[in-house]
Amino acid sequence: MSNQNTRALATRIVNFIKELPEDRIQHYADFKNIQLQRFAKVANPSMKTEDTKKNDGLSLSDIKDMLTRTKSPLGLQKSVLKKFAQAVPQENWNETLLTQQLSALDSLKNNTYKKMYDVTDKLYKPEGNPQYYQRLYDEITGKSKENFFTAMRTVFTGK
Repeated sequence: MSNQNTRALATRIVNFIKELPEDRIQHYADFKNIQLQRFAKVANPSMKTEDTKKNDGLSLSDIKDMLTRTKSPLGLQKSVLKKFAQAVPQENWNETLLTQQLSALDSLKNNTYKKMYDVTDKLYKPEGNPQYYQRLYDEITGKSKENFFTAMRTVFTGK
């Protein structure tokens, strides 16, 4: 029964993570994909998760294959490699941990802490440089782009 509950909770978490929007800025490690891989293993252990290809074209299985094929990868002794393998944490999910993860995701979805700790204009528009955060936000959303001269002015004057 407990195993079914953990799978059900993990499935709810996976469905919730799938609803998250894609990041606007591309990162080396994407939060959404990594969390999907982590919880998909718990939700459906028989399902094989696909290894994500990195920018250099190597997947996790390729790296593991290289490490097992070479006699002493990276010039390390076998005892050191065993210590590295033992140091890698193994995730053991139970119902309480999964319910904590689910409640954390729910609080993110509902903006619980944004509502609880309201940020005033004093932080959004500091006296020293009131346009700083607005300029950053406009740059990220793509509303306005600084040209070279305004960027240099910002670097030298700070405004």
